[in-house]
Amino acid sequence: MRKRFTTFTKRFICALTLVLSALPLPAAAASSDWIGTKGGKLRLVALPPDAQGTIRGFVEIAPEDGWHTYWKVPGSGGIPPQISFKDGGNVRLEKLDFPAPRIFDDGNLRDFGYDARVMLPLTLKQEKPGEPSTLDASVFIGLCADICVPFQAEVSVQVAPGDKPKPAEVALVNAANALLPESPSADFAIDDIRATEDGQGIVLTLRLPAGADATATDLIVVGPDGQPFGKAKHEASPPGKLVAEARPLGTQAGTLPGKTLSVLSLSASRAMEATVTVK
Repeated sequence: MRKRFTTFTKRFICALTLVLSALPLPAAAASSDWIGTKGGKLRLVALPPDAQGTIRGFVEIAPEDGWHTYWKVPGSGGIPPQISFKDGGNVRLEKLDFPAPRIFDDGNLRDFGYDARVMLPLTLKQEKPGEPSTLDASVFIGLCADICVPFQAEVSVQVAPGDKPKPAEVALVNAANALLPESPSADFAIDDIRATEDGQGIVLTLRLPAGADATATDLIVVGPDGQPFGKAKHEASPPGKLVAEARPLGTQAGTLPGKTLSVLSLSASRAMEATVTVK
């Protein structure tokens, strides 16, 4: 499994490097300065608003070698990335997205995060479309190696409707969004999800992409309380499918039928995320 997600990470780095190589130095006006601390650095990048007042961009985090930061659900421990914007800047945050994480599992702790440069796409909306916006943001992340360092950075970007982004800037934002998990599709989807007999766990049937190895496929299941389930246990599966059982960590209040879960499926260097209701 680690070998597979090293490949996924390498593909991300190659795609990112190709786009970054097209950017002029120093950074363009659509980027904040890099702000660093022990273990890594981050910046904010944003495009000018479109005619509807939508601003696309991303938070980029670059951990140092041997360090990692966290996914939206950290796992056993850690700090999920958080971003907030100051009032008065003519902007509000609508959405912060996350590419598929790497799974860090040493047999005791199971965490989800990134040990390589990562872009977290965000979508902003102007409160007064057609006017300039000042994106004064506070970004809070965790960086971990042998120790964990909480890091809060203040970053700022100014954008206006008349600004003309460079093609490389648009390509970089598009690349960030292209690396997000895909939606369910004809060749990669959850076919069934049912509660176990005791109602405290789930049995999930996943339709796998062509050529995918069920034994090298992993699942990240997040419960209705926002907490991750334990590592899924693979069961005997028919060709082209993965059947797995997963249970919440610790004590789960109530039973799962009728509850809504989030499932991230990682298979064949592809990632698919779905929201499903337990039968």
